[in-house]
Amino acid sequence: MRIAPARYLIIAMIIFACILPANATIVDVSPVDAPQGAVILIMDGVSSCYIYPEFTPYAIDGSILDKAEIKNMSFIFGQSCRVLDVTAPQTYTEAGHSVLVTGYSKAIGELVEGSETTIYDVAHDYDYLTFAIMEKGDFAAMCNKQDVVVHDVANSVNNPEMIVKTNVHSAEKKQISMDMASLLQNEASLIHPQLQHYPEGSQERYDAYNRWAIETAIKAIDFMSTEYPNEHYILTINVGATDSAGHYKKDSGYIATIEGVDSSCEPLYDICNENNLAFFLTGDHGMAFPTKDSRGGHQSKTYSVIREAQKVPFSVASHNVEAGLIKGEYGQEDIAPTILSVLELPDELRISDGSEMPVKEHTSISVKAFDEGDILLLENGITRGQASNTNNCLFRGVEVGSNYTIRFLQAGDVKNVIEKEIHLKKSENIVFNSHENKQESSIDLNSRHIIGGTLIGLINVTGLAMIRKVLKE
Repeated sequence: MRIAPARYLIIAMIIFACILPANATIVDVSPVDAPQGAVILIMDGVSSCYIYPEFTPYAIDGSILDKAEIKNMSFIFGQSCRVLDVTAPQTYTEAGHSVLVTGYSKAIGELVEGSETTIYDVAHDYDYLTFAIMEKGDFAAMCNKQDVVVHDVANSVNNPEMIVKTNVHSAEKKQISMDMASLLQNEASLIHPQLQHYPEGSQERYDAYNRWAIETAIKAIDFMSTEYPNEHYILTINVGATDSAGHYKKDSGYIATIEGVDSSCEPLYDICNENNLAFFLTGDHGMAFPTKDSRGGHQSKTYSVIREAQKVPFSVASHNVEAGLIKGEYGQEDIAPTILSVLELPDELRISDGSEMPVKEHTSISVKAFDEGDILLLENGITRGQASNTNNCLFRGVEVGSNYTIRFLQAGDVKNVIEKEIHLKKSENIVFNSHENKQESSIDLNSRHIIGGTLIGLINVTGLAMIRKVLKE
């Protein structure tokens, strides 16, 4: 079979489009205690109004609602950097999770599906694995970003249907994913025996449903620390009974279910601390109630404008983050860049409009160049960091609030020196092109990502059609 030159070109373009960028050369400008990974606990439907000491929750009619007694969470908050005021721009489950992982305030599930749109995509680029235990928020795009996920396709506290799905993003780490899938499959088989001890609709059953997710997460962490201690990963957990309780068990059942999570979460925090994993606690949206002793909601026009439906908790406990309280107003879209910042990874989220919160005094600068060479980071003319013989490097531990010069010296061409000046306020992504010598804004970078992604998509579609035609011939 003879393939025409044009077809060779199409196939070559497909291969080129699928090649992953070379691993970045990591340069620590100052010492960083980067976590081994991250554990993100999403309490579905939990508003900070019901668990933060600074807030008093109100029903829509103005009556005061009860707050949860959270001894364990209060302890965790005391060891964490807690952000006081975080608002979810969209108050329903799919959108809340989409914003959480993309850092884009208008994100929906379809955008999560795109390339380089989520914290999981950035993590994969830096050799991380991604695992998830999702009782809610398990829409297709969210599951597809995980190497392994166990999720409740029925979204039912009374009759869950836990399914394990694998999406191997790294052939080199396929065995790890298979081992994790086996562990999660075994845990999935245990949920019904555990729930059957309690009557349907009972508070004990709601608590057991959430407890299963947290205990499964602890087993997954223990497995990784024992069998694969050097692997970096993100583990996302959604406990879904809190949201269900708000809808079906009135405000008193909602508060009781939050307290059930509280009774289970300290061992999860402890194992994260022991294994140098950053522990994040947050919510996808809140919950509002018309009156005391009524069922709640969060999505319709009646509820979505209410503070109790909009405010979500956010805290991080990590060895590289100092405990304390951050005031000021932030959006849920700021969470994804902050997660990457705590992991000492760059904010390379393609569609994000959020910014990292000031949980650390240092951040990172990602630099990519059109060719190999030397990349230098200078402050006041003094070299603070250097990467040689590379076109892709990551400067970590760079102090914010200072002016820096990033210099690129192309290998084999001593005359080709390009410099860019920045005032560092947050994680920056610098790109050196051969035809220009100017600082590019994040809008320029995002636009180029979008154009590049579109071209790659067109190449893939065209290429697949050509391959199909060639095979028929």
